[in-house]
Amino acid sequence: MKKAFLIYNPASGRRRAKRALHISHIVDVLRKAGVQVEACATTHAGSATQQAHEAVVAGFDTVVACGGDGTANEVLNGLMQTSAEVALGLLPLGSGNLLASDLGLPADPVAAAHKLLQYQPRDFHPGVVVSQGKDGPQKRYFLVAAGVGADAQLMYRTNVKAKERWGRNAYFLEMARMALHGRYPMFQVEWEDEQGNRKQGQATLAMSVRAGRFPGLLSLVNLGSGLMRNDFCLLLFRSDKVRRFLSYFASVATGRNWKVQDVDAIHTKWFRCTAVPGVETIYSQADGELLGSLPTELSVESRSVKLLMGPR
Repeated sequence: MKKAFLIYNPASGRRRAKRALHISHIVDVLRKAGVQVEACATTHAGSATQQAHEAVVAGFDTVVACGGDGTANEVLNGLMQTSAEVALGLLPLGSGNLLASDLGLPADPVAAAHKLLQYQPRDFHPGVVVSQGKDGPQKRYFLVAAGVGADAQLMYRTNVKAKERWGRNAYFLEMARMALHGRYPMFQVEWEDEQGNRKQGQATLAMSVRAGRFPGLLSLVNLGSGLMRNDFCLLLFRSDKVRRFLSYFASVATGRNWKVQDVDAIHTKWFRCTAVPGVETIYSQADGELLGSLPTELSVESRSVKLLMGPR
């Protein structure tokens, strides 16, 4: 890392002053290490994608997403628009920091900046989601997780104020509220197993997970997934019964991993979700960012991006 471009969300209210102070300290850390640094605030949802692209054109060798998984996702999509080998770095300043946890970065962003200086760029093949947007199919790359069905509904229902107040625990609170409201709509899923055989069925949730390490309440989860694998773990919920969701969550959160009926964890490189006639619109998400509706296809991108990582 010689010339770094920092992209951060300035947030609002009391968080704005705290965020500005964090960015100032981070810039000092990097400059003292001999790195040329420029910091830029996002201006609206999605602006980090264009800002990352402009940073590449301006000659920066590293773009650092200072935020959560959503900010990192926007920066990733900006870098994937170019052919330049510019590294993607991350500093945790968001409500959802799954990628930062998986990369072994401290929760304190200034401490994370010190550690990031020791990281090296490694080839990472992102996942890619193609979903149906207002104007036709739309493509979105992702880093740690993407899914269709109940998890996208969870992202939609968890509002910004709740995330600012409770952080990642806001998702667990909303999950509990959703469980009290009963069942989820089904959709059709087709996937390839590890031998390349096509299979199909119906599900209420199809989630692809790339992360191998998880924060907080999920620290004991072990799905056998990993950023450096060339596939992802597909969590397939083939039931609309809430008790199956709750049982599986308890299973992985405790690290005991007992078998739950109608719930499978499958290693795959591809799956596709299509609508069941007469069922309400079902959406997808990538790294916590809401995307389009069905049909939706998820796979592993053949092109790679440089991701700053510590030793594995």
